[in-house]
Amino acid sequence: MYKYLLSLISILFILSACRLNISDDDAKESQRVKYVSLGSSFAAGPGVKDVADNSPDNCWQSDQNYARKLSQRLNLHLIDGSCIGAKLSDIASPISIYSQMENIQSDTGLVTLLAGGNDLGYLARLMTASCENLVKQGKVHKTIPCLEMPEFPDIVDYENTEYHLNIITNAIIEKAPDAVIVLIDYATVLPLTPLCDLTPMDTKYAIESNYIKGQLEGMLERVSTRNGTLLIKASEITRDHNVCSEEPWIRDYKSAEWGMTTLPYHPTYEYMLAITDALEDVLKPYF
Repeated sequence: MYKYLLSLISILFILSACRLNISDDDAKESQRVKYVSLGSSFAAGPGVKDVADNSPDNCWQSDQNYARKLSQRLNLHLIDGSCIGAKLSDIASPISIYSQMENIQSDTGLVTLLAGGNDLGYLARLMTASCENLVKQGKVHKTIPCLEMPEFPDIVDYENTEYHLNIITNAIIEKAPDAVIVLIDYATVLPLTPLCDLTPMDTKYAIESNYIKGQLEGMLERVSTRNGTLLIKASEITRDHNVCSEEPWIRDYKSAEWGMTTLPYHPTYEYMLAITDALEDVLKPYF
């Protein structure tokens, strides 16, 4: 009987210890800051290392994009909503920024947002201009279709993009009032002048694309100031690392036969590292 009681006490002690460990793990998990990353391809990171195991189909989220690297460094609970092709204004799309915002809850502690370029045809114009120029030069088989050239944005397009940026930022604040919000502008893809062999497009399109990027930078800064968010100026961080620089952080246009893992004019791993560093630095007072 005595031995039986000792055995029973030992079993109860072990079970109690197990429950304590589980409770401790649950407590630690619940204390992790919830982080939601919103954005398009520059946030998702197609072609940067490997595709994340839990990346949604056709979103091409890298397992080394800045959201995932930041989460590892700061031990955050990440929900990565980013997806290539995401727009601010395409409300009905399942990959739009509005749809991505469904991941935000009232207890979300951090939200990053990098978007707007697709609404203005920013990168699509760069890629199409390069493809069409190579076709003209006879360097590309005409059987390879170039993307359709988006119209150059007019003032209504810019106003509409800024409107949605502002509405979305306001909605984030309403959904997660205690969250730290960080807006991120676009990397510097092209030099101002001149171009190089790695950017096979007419100068006209380069000038137009740099103008679009400048408009994006301005509207993101205005929206950030208006709503009291933090702002990462990736445009400045990457200024000396454009496609034509000695140490580019943006992939060049080598061929019209590109795929999602070789997407031209998109960021490299070095870009993701730099943005992660910038985010970690600006978030020091908060986490």
